[in-house]
Amino acid sequence: MWTPLPAWAGVSEWSDSHLQLAGPRVFLVLLPFLLAFVYWVYQRTYPQVDPKRRMVLVALRAAAVALLTMVLCEPVLTWWHQQVIRPLVLVLVDTSPSMRVADGPVTRLQQAVAVLGDERWSARLQQAEVRAWGFAESAYPLALDTVATASTRGQATNIGRALAASLEVVTERERVQGVVLFSDGGHNLGRDPVQLGAELGVPVYALGVGGAEVPVDVQLVDVRTAETGYIGQSQPIDAEVRSWGYEGQRVEVQLYEGERLLQRQLLLLAGDGQVQRVSFAVTPQQAGPRIFRVAIASVPGEFATADNEALAFTHILAGRTRVLLLAGGPSEDLAFLRRSLSADSSWVVEAMIQREPDAFYGGAWSPAVLQGRDVVLVNPGEWLLNGPPATALVQHVYAGAGLLVVGGPKMARAWRADSPLAALMPLQVAGPVPFVPGEVLLRLSAGGRHHPVVRQPAGVDDPWLRLPPLPGYFRTAQQRPGTTVLVESAGGEPVVVVSAYGAGKVIAALSASFWRLDLMSSGVDGQPQTIRTFWRDAAKWLALDTPGGRVRASTERPVFRAGEEVVFAVQVFDELLKPQPGATVQVALAGREAFDLQSQGAGHYRGVASGLAPGTYEYEVWAAVDQAAIGTATGRFVVEEYSIELGDLRADPLLLGELARASGGRAYSLADWEDMLEQLAPRKRWVEKAGVLPLWGPLWPALLAIALLAVEWFGRKRSGMI
Repeated sequence: MWTPLPAWAGVSEWSDSHLQLAGPRVFLVLLPFLLAFVYWVYQRTYPQVDPKRRMVLVALRAAAVALLTMVLCEPVLTWWHQQVIRPLVLVLVDTSPSMRVADGPVTRLQQAVAVLGDERWSARLQQAEVRAWGFAESAYPLALDTVATASTRGQATNIGRALAASLEVVTERERVQGVVLFSDGGHNLGRDPVQLGAELGVPVYALGVGGAEVPVDVQLVDVRTAETGYIGQSQPIDAEVRSWGYEGQRVEVQLYEGERLLQRQLLLLAGDGQVQRVSFAVTPQQAGPRIFRVAIASVPGEFATADNEALAFTHILAGRTRVLLLAGGPSEDLAFLRRSLSADSSWVVEAMIQREPDAFYGGAWSPAVLQGRDVVLVNPGEWLLNGPPATALVQHVYAGAGLLVVGGPKMARAWRADSPLAALMPLQVAGPVPFVPGEVLLRLSAGGRHHPVVRQPAGVDDPWLRLPPLPGYFRTAQQRPGTTVLVESAGGEPVVVVSAYGAGKVIAALSASFWRLDLMSSGVDGQPQTIRTFWRDAAKWLALDTPGGRVRASTERPVFRAGEEVVFAVQVFDELLKPQPGATVQVALAGREAFDLQSQGAGHYRGVASGLAPGTYEYEVWAAVDQAAIGTATGRFVVEEYSIELGDLRADPLLLGELARASGGRAYSLADWEDMLEQLAPRKRWVEKAGVLPLWGPLWPALLAIALLAVEWFGRKRSGMI
């Protein structure tokens, strides 16, 4: 018999079952005679029992006989289940600020609203269940009849998060026939949607909204200044300005610190989209962190004014940093390092070059020469590695100094496992270090891209890939816990490694002939500034004071644009200032619930805060091991009004096409939405499941028959019949 089940969630169901016999049916003919024989046997019992008990005994034996007879007939249960499934279509509508851009009198969002309100749209999807989501930096459920009133005040566009969020709440993934995406493709936050689309298992049909039109606007593309500066020295601040629709108009570019206007310049705006540079210079008179603000006076008719301001952070030091080059002898690398560091007027560069086992050019050795100086150790020999200077260097770094170790042939030959410097080196070395010759192409490591020494903005190509190769590298045993590889070979061997030691920091460069990178890349289209800048940035980072204590925390940058994820990096140390694994680390921001950071291994912890409104934030980090607090750290960062969404308002149909193809769908222009629905073609469909269950094969019928006979035997015994 057919049994209809109630329709729910777009699914109608029917089920049916049928019992049939696969064996000989002759046993069914014998069954009445067998049952009659059982009844006849119990007509007379010895001794006599009451009729009710006799009928129970008859029923038990009759049931056992009937069950065994049916098993001999080999009964088979056939069942099937049918469903009419209504397909599910997910509709994602981009409501980020870029959807406010107008193509003529109509904005991009209004164009999407016109399609969603068309009667033909509803008619084509009448056989489907439609669930809609709006999204900017995050996704939210949306009623399609309210899209026209949706807010476009987001700070970024995260297409990947919208795709993932809409599918996470779908419990019947097999019902999803496709995702229809209304967007201009201006993805600027979160995971690559093309990569995600290839993993979804659901086709995405993208309807591209908008074109290359850009609203009239003036924006600050970027503001930069050096991460460190010095009292009484000029601090350059460079800004990049871009505009559309204001060619030939003059605007005023202003430099502020807080609310105090420091300088102003007039700028004649160039053609649409051209980047123009404006430079300021200030002379700080106080040490400490400083935040400068560059602003452009608003121009009538601008699409947005939040992108008319941008911040730049720097840390002003009291005086010039003193660096001591401590070398095992004259070399090309020593000369190159000296030139690179001396090119920065904020450095005082001194050199001591070994000429005899315990004598130097540039002065006599004494531990006092280390005081107040960070050290660059270049190709050290036996005495520098294993003599009194080594012991003094270990103590100097532990107390908070920075050390940059640049390898060389002398160091490779003279290195010993019991060298005092072995305690602070980022890598464990058992004995003489083998030099592996051959061309070594360089690249930034995954961790290096986020380290202050070699950090690159998102979307910028790795400049180390364009450098010529090194002639080889020094092979070491393994990294110590808590180290970070900044630069590695194309084969993944560490070349530049950084670690902490006590209150100080150490960078080890595991090769020689770095001067070749500068010389060989100084020609046409070369990148000599990459290696030159590296040495200066490495020395600056070593010179910056590291916060004391067992918990050291910082954000990836001191200034973030609205919509960007704020990345927290924390190091936790034990009582001996060695990396502390297994800690519980939390970050608390004012007005937000504290959240946990995830361990990256070797005492490093990382976490991300997103969706922060513009403003200045103070944070506190605390760490515990086995619920016992071990330390805290505090810090501050700024989120600008200028959001990443405003950086580029142009549509990106190329990204939408790649996303659709990766998911198995297809991309269309908005005008071709009917063709898209023809391709999607949502239709109800039948799904049938059938099954066959033999009832005679399993052991349970025999066990049940034995159980019935056992109960009958027990009843006969209680009645005295046995």
